[in-house]
Amino acid sequence: MRLSVLLAGLVLATALSGGLARAETYRGYPEVPYTAERLSGALELRHYPARTIAEVVVDGTRFGAINRGFSELAHYIFGENAAGEKIAMTVPVGQTRTDLGWAIRFTMPEGSVPETLPEPAKTWVKLRRLPPETLLVTRFSGRATAGKLNAAGRELVAEARARGLRLSGAARLMFYDDPFTMPWNRRNEVAYLVAR
Repeated sequence: MRLSVLLAGLVLATALSGGLARAETYRGYPEVPYTAERLSGALELRHYPARTIAEVVVDGTRFGAINRGFSELAHYIFGENAAGEKIAMTVPVGQTRTDLGWAIRFTMPEGSVPETLPEPAKTWVKLRRLPPETLLVTRFSGRATAGKLNAAGRELVAEARARGLRLSGAARLMFYDDPFTMPWNRRNEVAYLVAR
């Protein structure tokens, strides 16, 4: 199924499920909650609470992996799960390189825990709980090209060194908009976990 059809379905599914009424939204979708310390320009130090994610790990190119992973996770929240229940969409969609491939993540609605969510119908869709985390984040608009993502990652590494922060793990890529959004209106972010 094409990404455009899935995204259109997400809008409909969220409308049908009533969505989530939150003050912190991005273009009508609940945003994963966090508190932030503005550092400079687009750089922030964000503090995220514990939260639940649905995740798949996909091989291939970054672009191909996010399309395939998005599709698998969209099917899960559309109701292709053990209970046949729809789950509200949140933003951003996350992507991180791992030893096994690209991990694609949807954050489940605030307050969800794996035990209260419907069991995924596909064994490769995993539900898990993330602990509270602090991330060093930068934001940019436009297309999320490899060059822009890599430049943002280098900026974060340099900023962390300058501030005496120790980063951990691979860069986390976070996307907020569908492919139909004009490039100058897109919100893209790159983040690194700040080690405790």
